[in-house]
Parts: sequence; C-alpha cells; structure tokens
Amino acid sequence: MNEVLEETVSIKFNRQIGKDTWLMGFRSDNLASLAKPGQFLMVHLGRTTKDPLLRRPFSIHRIQDKNQLMLLYKIVGKGTLLLSCLKEDDSISVIGPLGNGFTISKPHEKTLLIAGGMGVAPLFFLAQSLNKVQKQKITMFLGFTTSQEVILINELKDLNIDLSLTTEDGSLGITGIVTDLLDEYLDRELNSKPVIYACGPILMLKKVAQMAIASNLRCYVSLEGHMACSLGICQGCAVKANNNKNKPYYYVCQDGPVFSSEMIDWQVM
Repeated sequence: MNEVLEETVSIKFNRQIGKDTWLMGFRSDNLASLAKPGQFLMVHLGRTTKDPLLRRPFSIHRIQDKNQLMLLYKIVGKGTLLLSCLKEDDSISVIGPLGNGFTISKPHEKTLLIAGGMGVAPLFFLAQSLNKVQKQKITMFLGFTTSQEVILINELKDLNIDLSLTTEDGSLGITGIVTDLLDEYLDRELNSKPVIYACGPILMLKKVAQMAIASNLRCYVSLEGHMACSLGICQGCAVKANNNKNKPYYYVCQDGPVFSSEMIDWQVM
C-alpha cells in the first residue's frame, strides 16, 4: 500500500498561465519523494475555513528542484475560484500522494502521450519521468478547443518532446481533434508498437482506448472522478469494469486514476 501523508504547506506561487487556468507551486520534501506520475492530491484551502467543506482532487502536475510540487488547475466552480485567490505564503492542506500512477514504459519502447485540454496536467509529470529513462524521443499529441486555451507548449518542448498541436477551431496548430492525429499516426507508424498514455475528456479517452485495443497496443488512461472521500466509500467515482465478475465496478480514487484501457467497459462510458 502506498504511503499517504497529510501536510499543511505554504504556497510559493499561484499564477494565471492561460484562460481560467492557473499554476500553483509549494514545497514538500516528503510528498515529492513519494509522488509518482499519475497520482493526485486531495486539497483543502486550510484548517481555518470550511468553505468549501470537501477537499478537491488535483493531479500532481510536475516536480521541480526535487521538492517543489506543482498543481495545474482550471477555474470551474467555487472551490477552484477560491483556490485561485490564494497568494504567496498562504497555506493549504494536502493529503497524498493518492491513487495508482502510470506504468513507466521501458527505455527502448516507443512512447506516445495524448492530452486533451487539461488532460495535460498529469502527463507533464509523466513526460518529466519518461525523459529521464527513454532512449528515444517522446511523441505527444495535444488538443484544445481554441488557441486561447493552449498552454505549456514551450515547457513541453523543453523536455525534448516531439509535439503536435490541434485546435478544434483551427486558430492554432492543426485543425481538428487530437484523436485525428492518433488515427494518422497508427496508419503510418503501427509497426513501431507504441505504448500510449492518455488523459482528457471521457469521449476522447474512449476513442483512444478503442483505437488502441483494435490495434493491440498497450494503453493507459487517466480518468477523472467526482470524488469526495478518496477512499472508495462515497462511490462517486465508480466506473464499470470490463469482464470482471469479482469486481463489477472500479473506483477512480482507489483503483485508478490510471487504468489499462482494457480494464474499462467503454460501451457504457
């Protein structure tokens, strides 16, 4: 069982980097030493407030300087709006690292990362880790709705990633959706048998998983879930298992958030 800590940490920075998108950093030697790509933290604004009452899950976005953890988040409701108002030296309460992370591909294996929108959050940490062990360049497909939402292009290129970008409205990069790039890639590079890692909207993940299964490729997906407890008790993050009589449902907080694509029943997603 993974070691889990609860800490009150001091914010080092909390800045806007895109449309409704923020990047927060704080230091913790203990959390940084335990964290693995794909894991997440449950965050509360601090012990002095009960608004919002429940903690919120956030992927560990990256680790810098060995002990600085970063969270990438988008303002989507009251909790994230209040989070964006925090300043340097304000405190937050974090529990983690939680969940099961990504299985790291072997150094000689071709690796393909696919991110839709804020799905880039956990894949950046994964790219950091892969970059340390991979003997060949990592390929990444990144998709957004419009150029106003595009983030982290230069930071990803600094990781020596072969990056391709799509926007649905054609305002930047290639016009289309990110799975169009996967379709073209599989037609062109199927013999390379890449290991696929994906995070993004559920319809994107469903298509990626189905394409990977049809091509007999290993594929790992990071799912989001409406979790309140992170313990599998509230059952708010249940997803239907594929052909598992002993366990008809998985819980994103406990069994995930990363799953091998064939574990999920995509027909009901």
